[in-house]
Amino acid sequence: MHYKRIFLLVILFVSNHFLHAQTWESLNSGTDYILFDLSFPPGQNTVGYAAGMQYTWDAEGIVIKTVDGGDTWTTVLNSINQDGIEAICFTSPDTGFIAGWNDYFARTTDGGQIWNDMVVGNDNWFFLDLEFYDSLHGVALATLNSGGAVFYITNDGGNSWSASSTIDQMLFDVCYANSTTLYAVGSNEKVMRSVDGGYNWNDVYSGSQGGFLLGIDFKGDFGVAGGEDGKILFTTDGANNWSSYTTGYHYFEGVHVFNSDSAYIGGTDEDVYKTVNGGDSWVVEDNGAGDSHIYKVKFTDNNTGFLCGSQGMLKRKAGSATLIADFIADQTTVCTTQPVQFSNLSTGQVDSYEWHFEGGDPEFSTEANPLIYFHNQGVYDVSLTIHSDQQQNSLVKENYIESLLCEGIEENNGKYFLVYPNPASKNITIQGLQEEIAHVKILDPLGNLKLENNFTGNILNVSQLKKGIYFISISSKDKEQTQKLVIE
Repeated sequence: MHYKRIFLLVILFVSNHFLHAQTWESLNSGTDYILFDLSFPPGQNTVGYAAGMQYTWDAEGIVIKTVDGGDTWTTVLNSINQDGIEAICFTSPDTGFIAGWNDYFARTTDGGQIWNDMVVGNDNWFFLDLEFYDSLHGVALATLNSGGAVFYITNDGGNSWSASSTIDQMLFDVCYANSTTLYAVGSNEKVMRSVDGGYNWNDVYSGSQGGFLLGIDFKGDFGVAGGEDGKILFTTDGANNWSSYTTGYHYFEGVHVFNSDSAYIGGTDEDVYKTVNGGDSWVVEDNGAGDSHIYKVKFTDNNTGFLCGSQGMLKRKAGSATLIADFIADQTTVCTTQPVQFSNLSTGQVDSYEWHFEGGDPEFSTEANPLIYFHNQGVYDVSLTIHSDQQQNSLVKENYIESLLCEGIEENNGKYFLVYPNPASKNITIQGLQEEIAHVKILDPLGNLKLENNFTGNILNVSQLKKGIYFISISSKDKEQTQKLVIE
């Protein structure tokens, strides 16, 4: 029995580990061709395309399409005379571009039913990548017959393309960081950058001679590049400084960066690695079957992930709910000696919190519901940024907290009377008076008298008071009580 229990624990551990790691589901692409690239148009979570060819070198090309978010795929382009396709990018559900071997470049405007050949530059041996920043601005990367690489840039939605100067370098992948800044990777572990939309390029990183970087992606200043020997390069300051991480043996090509600290990378053995701390550490999110190689990792607008690779491999990861940052404070006008309790109201699967309290003590917090003091008189902003492994969202409430210097007023703890509602807007009820005349004074935080009344009964009209924090003092016979009153 003892050994059986140990065996059961081992099974449970392995099963739980397996279930945790296998977050990507295999899809039936309907082909065994190598799928080098895929594209879901902006705003689309159901219509998508993937492209590739029969072998790794100048072979028969194919384009497949889904209209149900990846559940089923149909072939929209494939013939024995079709040039091999390395890259695909759609700017809308119907308008897209493909590019590949033997100077092949084509466009469709009807969702892939008809493809029209285009002439983009000359002396192109084959195209390697094709990216659009928006519906007008795009870039295509080609290897030249005469050697080196060239970028073709469009600013009119692909109607016309102009060439950069020839780059004496093998390049394999390109990405946008913003509308004018692009990065590319290639041989000698080189990273290049353009700050003018792709026309001119400069080296920003060079590694070992003979080494290759094969994939790259950026979001703002956070960038990740992958290559041979399991190397992952990452930067958090716009390529000024680079750090590295290695798994030892993978070839990484598919890279997707979500935000300032989260990214995915995939390659050999169908393995997918993930970071949620800006590249400092990487964990295996999906242990692949080892039969295929990942070429691209991309996500749709609803954060559904797709990856493609050899032998017609397609996988999908269900998207998480959209993160929406929100919060509330238990009071927004306080005395400098009083704490403010903040409550997180965010929606979605939140992994971490980043609070910033202007004038607060502490000024920063990673708690979900922090307690903060504002010791100095003033009006302050509060911001909250929430993170998941795929998303981040921020909210700033300007002039949200007003901290006042409350002098000469002291609350006592003797609760002879119950005052409600508090906060109030029109009337308050004072419970505990026993038919006697009560003397009531209401003062602002500086001790200025705002209302004074001798009355019998238990209801007092406070509608003439402006919104803010006050102190109510109640005296009746030998009982006296002072407490805070909030008018909203």
